[in-house]
Amino acid sequence: MNPLLELREAGQSVWLDFLRRGLITGGGLERLIEEDGLSGVTSNPSIFRKAISGSTDYDQPVRALAEKGTTDPRAIFYDLALEDVQMAADLFRPQFDRSGGAKGFVSFELEAAIAHDTEASITKAKELFARIDRPNVMIKVPGTAEGVPTVEALTAEGINVNITLLFSVERYEEVAGAYIAGLERRLADGRTDLPASVASFFVSRVDSAVDEKLPEGSPLRGQIAIANAKKAYQRFLDIFTSDRWQKLAAAGARVQQPLWASTSTKNPAYRDVMYIEELVGADTVNTVPEATLNAFRDHGVVRPAAVTEHVEGALAMLDELPSLGVDLDAITAELLDKGLEAFDEDFAALIGTIEEKIKASGASDVRASLGGLDGAIDARIGAAGKERAVARIWRRDHTLWKPDPTEITDRLGWLTVMDTMIEQVPDLESFAKKAASDGLRTAVLCGMGGSSLAPEVFARTFGAADGALELVVLDTTHPAAVARVTEELPPDETMYVIASKSGTTLETNSHMEHFWARTPDGSHFVAITDPGTPLEKLARERSFRRVFLNPPDIGGRYSALSLFGLVPAALIGAPLLELLDAAQEMACACDPAVPVEENPGAWLGAAIGEAARAGRDKLTIVLPEAIASFGDWVEQLIAESTGKNGKGLIPIVGEPLGRPDAYGQDRLFVYLRLDDRAERGVGEAGDGRDPGRRHDRGPRPRRRRSAARARRARRLHRAASVRRSDRRSPRRPAARAPGVARPLRRGDDARVRAAVPALDRPAPQGRAEQRRVHPARRRGA
Repeated sequence: MNPLLELREAGQSVWLDFLRRGLITGGGLERLIEEDGLSGVTSNPSIFRKAISGSTDYDQPVRALAEKGTTDPRAIFYDLALEDVQMAADLFRPQFDRSGGAKGFVSFELEAAIAHDTEASITKAKELFARIDRPNVMIKVPGTAEGVPTVEALTAEGINVNITLLFSVERYEEVAGAYIAGLERRLADGRTDLPASVASFFVSRVDSAVDEKLPEGSPLRGQIAIANAKKAYQRFLDIFTSDRWQKLAAAGARVQQPLWASTSTKNPAYRDVMYIEELVGADTVNTVPEATLNAFRDHGVVRPAAVTEHVEGALAMLDELPSLGVDLDAITAELLDKGLEAFDEDFAALIGTIEEKIKASGASDVRASLGGLDGAIDARIGAAGKERAVARIWRRDHTLWKPDPTEITDRLGWLTVMDTMIEQVPDLESFAKKAASDGLRTAVLCGMGGSSLAPEVFARTFGAADGALELVVLDTTHPAAVARVTEELPPDETMYVIASKSGTTLETNSHMEHFWARTPDGSHFVAITDPGTPLEKLARERSFRRVFLNPPDIGGRYSALSLFGLVPAALIGAPLLELLDAAQEMACACDPAVPVEENPGAWLGAAIGEAARAGRDKLTIVLPEAIASFGDWVEQLIAESTGKNGKGLIPIVGEPLGRPDAYGQDRLFVYLRLDDRAERGVGEAGDGRDPGRRHDRGPRPRRRRSAARARRARRLHRAASVRRSDRRSPRRPAARAPGVARPLRRGDDARVRAAVPALDRPAPQGRAEQRRVHPARRRGA
């Protein structure tokens, strides 16, 4: 039986923490209702922003509103979003009616800017509820002190309320009391049509915050969030079985259901569905992102009434926290403040996105010149739609490729890793700041292949921020290269980052042992590996500065946005939030809710694949200089990933472009373009700068980071422009003698390489000086 349907049998409703127009109009939401028993959805500005920016869902509606004279971005947002809510509510209406108003809700959020203004919140909520005009809509009210009287007032007015951003049990008790008081007021006024309510208790963020304050290896890590939720559920049982409540129940009132929110697992070391499995209980709701929904459908285990298990032990854990110096009340208060700040930033960014969409509403949609391939590509897109190929990829359905799931199902974690990693950003930035303050100046990344290419891209694109470490990538065992790193970097100023998925990579382990023999001090070493590997065990035995455990369902060359890429990126001060935010935006653009013909990932894949089938298997990638190093990574990604079973593409990067008549019939050109905003963000790379200088792109104050997110700066918006050629390619560059290494010179590619292969390619472009070993830093200088 589908585990999601088992949850329904256990008395728990499942809501989706995701709403966009394509999900509704494309039939995806209806399928989730029919196949998985979905009984509600929640919306938020972050998802809406990424959907409107990264896809074509809202292009026509924005254009239509602009043509009618509506150009205020806030007004456009409400027009679009409320229409989405209405359409979704209509899909859930039959469920709402059958359940007598207990299920089938759609939630819409008040702006965080009025979270501390009771009167403004009441006024806006009443306006929105009337404007949406659906009985199965809830208005989301933040769980602030000012939100408590808002809940009572709205309940008395007959408005369904979802109290969001609840972290503390004490505040939960207050909003439960406010709901009851509002029902009593409504009944006292002679109105018997009583509204519904849920109390959204946020879970995983509590673990993220508490774990940071617990000692490494503490048995309480990963336990406090669930313990806190179990305590809240016990209070729910007490409140909604009291004599006071029984009078309301007799009048037809429905309990205010605890809704478990933030239930995606943030720590890769924890089971990905733990916040669902451990919180199953009657009269509860669990709202989950689509990735977690898919994971639970695949391997979730339902224990009815799990939320009532081991309650005494859970309470004992909470009681133990003060003795460990952990103030849970302070943590939950801070989480509320941070949650409101994030919501406010997301809304500001949303308004900025709509402004950009208005300006671009008349732009041309032409993006390709494919000649005779158009028909084949259209047919391939049509077939992909019929096979639901995109949805099957997101569901990690291995049968799309072959019957055997080996190294398919367990290698697709990169699809959603940014959702997990974005929660790790504060910890990563704190770790990097501490390393720099401890006097470390250079990080040597010891990793082979996929573990090293993405960090190199980050270093050469963004450079080292002021006050951050420089990065040297050592992906060779060539004695001269290893000796150079050994001799030129002072050991007391150097951190060695040992990166290996398996923890058994011979070359990487050889690097580690070499540098350990020279500097047997764990404070100079960091490990990045999968959970349970020999490297993890050894790193803990040697008391490494940190041991980062990566999600195990990601292959090496796909690990760019996992800890393998982000730990080195944090050390150089790269803009982690902006990187992950841009990735989430592209994920929205490639979501199954997007019609396959408008899905940029599906379209580009179909174009490349059909071109290869037609003999154009030399994929030439043209890059602006600011992100030229991206080519090195994507080269391996394409060549190694498609080079299987006698098939494959030949990626070509870094090749000087010739005239069209210089190429033959075997080429397909893909041009990745930076738009003006991204050009301003990364375009500082290289041009007009002195080699060897460090560039001030350091960690910014929070207010500047917020502004940057609102402007959506530093995002690599890539519009694929494909053209074909009709002539043979030019000759390759003259070969270098085998075994002769190209020396590292000022301004060269600073990755420490082995001997250059006989058929050398042009040196990658970009800011190589950021990872060059500086002569002035040699030992004894």
